[in-house]
Amino acid sequence: MYQALYRQYRPKTFDDVLGQKHITITLRNQIQKENIGHAYLFSGTRGTGKTSTAKIFSRAVNCLNSHEGNPCNECEICKGILDESIIDVIEMDAASNRGIDDIRELRDKVIYPPARAKYKVYIIDEVHMLTIQAFNALLKTLEEPPKHLIFILATTEPEKLPQTILSRCQRFDFKRITTKDIIENMESICSNLNLEVDRKVLSLIARNSDGAMRDALSLLDQCVSFGKGKITYEDAIGILGIVNNGLIIDIIDNIICKNLENVLETIDEVIQNGKDIHQFIKDLIMHFRNLMIIKTSKNPLELIDIDEDLLAKYIEQSKNLELNFILKSLDTLTMADEKAKWSTQPRIILEMAVIQITKLEDIYSLEERIRRLEEGAPKEVKVIEEQPKVESTHVGNTPEIKKEELKTEEHEEKIPEKESFSDDGKDLAFETIVKEWQQVLQSIKSKKMNIFALLIEGKLVSYSNNTLTIGYKEGFGFHKDAIEKPANKEFVENTISAYFKKNIDIRFIMGNEKPKVEDEKKNKDKAIKEVIDFFGEDIVQIK
Repeated sequence: MYQALYRQYRPKTFDDVLGQKHITITLRNQIQKENIGHAYLFSGTRGTGKTSTAKIFSRAVNCLNSHEGNPCNECEICKGILDESIIDVIEMDAASNRGIDDIRELRDKVIYPPARAKYKVYIIDEVHMLTIQAFNALLKTLEEPPKHLIFILATTEPEKLPQTILSRCQRFDFKRITTKDIIENMESICSNLNLEVDRKVLSLIARNSDGAMRDALSLLDQCVSFGKGKITYEDAIGILGIVNNGLIIDIIDNIICKNLENVLETIDEVIQNGKDIHQFIKDLIMHFRNLMIIKTSKNPLELIDIDEDLLAKYIEQSKNLELNFILKSLDTLTMADEKAKWSTQPRIILEMAVIQITKLEDIYSLEERIRRLEEGAPKEVKVIEEQPKVESTHVGNTPEIKKEELKTEEHEEKIPEKESFSDDGKDLAFETIVKEWQQVLQSIKSKKMNIFALLIEGKLVSYSNNTLTIGYKEGFGFHKDAIEKPANKEFVENTISAYFKKNIDIRFIMGNEKPKVEDEKKNKDKAIKEVIDFFGEDIVQIK
């Protein structure tokens, strides 16, 4: 019966464990000095060697002829553990034996001494799956086990374990295996199997294994099963459902040029060719991540793993992208990846994300224009002829303003002095403000264009007790925050008060807030009621 590569080439000694010397050296020293603990916790991502190390350790502590802390794998104890004829090493899957009854059964068995070995070793995989009741049942045994008993707990999520369990274990954190170590190990395996595999294929597999040797060997197994004498890069891409780097680079170039139709057609081609949508989203995320590193690091090759022939294309592409655009794209794709996991239509999630990324430039253009308006009123507003629209090939650059060119000075604009006026003593109705609001806006526009741009998005809500409430719809929080700045708010109040010849305070709210006037009315009604209750309705006269 065929045995998977990751099982055939499972490490047999501590020296064979990849990338975990900080752990294997410590364990070997403990075995040599006979300073063995009673409970160990092995934590780390999948495929990094936790279970393999636990099995090696179980043989090493019982080996009759151990060498420098390594098991010999030749004595009767080692062979018995390897072929599972010795029952003193017990592997337990906590995912399927997670209840309190399972742990009670285990607790009843551990008191018996080992049959043939020196130590009875319990390896509990995915221990974080145990219930709280099961952990409580295990606690006493874990704290004071019999002298012949060793617990090895393995988990990918140590944060889910109770502190009472963590504090009773020696904890070892397994690192992700480096791409270099994964490639070298696969080269050794391919040599043993007399397989001819391009190094680019091994590099591709290593990059997509996320630091897990088991995942890498599973992907290699798929390529080996393809049945050809030599595995090429094109074969590997087709077998593993991975999108070619050149295709992803073309997609990003089309996004930069805002060729949305080409982007969507390429996505359709990728999906029609049977590529996995989730993997495609991850490939896009990794591409933008590499662009981010190239944009920010002086030595990007130390932090990313791409072929040197692709580096020049990445660098050229990164020059046409603003860092903020790359970060926003990463954020959009990461959210799309999370949504696609639970969606029955992941293609739509992907297409929405790509459209959002393509339109990011337009969003930046609006934000930049508002920012420039907010910085100060223009010294001069000059009307110019509208020029033919030129497509920008640099994402993140602010497009030319066609109708108006705003010229701003670097010095801070001063607020005009408060206009003097005398209160005419007349009552001002909300309906009057609504009727004349456009004239008020025009008055503000003639003095401060940036304030006008912020205020025009607001809607009149109410007017009471000389307080005018202006509301902003959802999505216009930026406008509200900007106009609420003390200098801007003071200018609006001065202008509106002078127009209506009455001291008016302005209050800005979001659409989901209740106008303050309602609260004031409630408080006023409450105060009146208290006065009437105290003096009597016959004495109090409300005016």
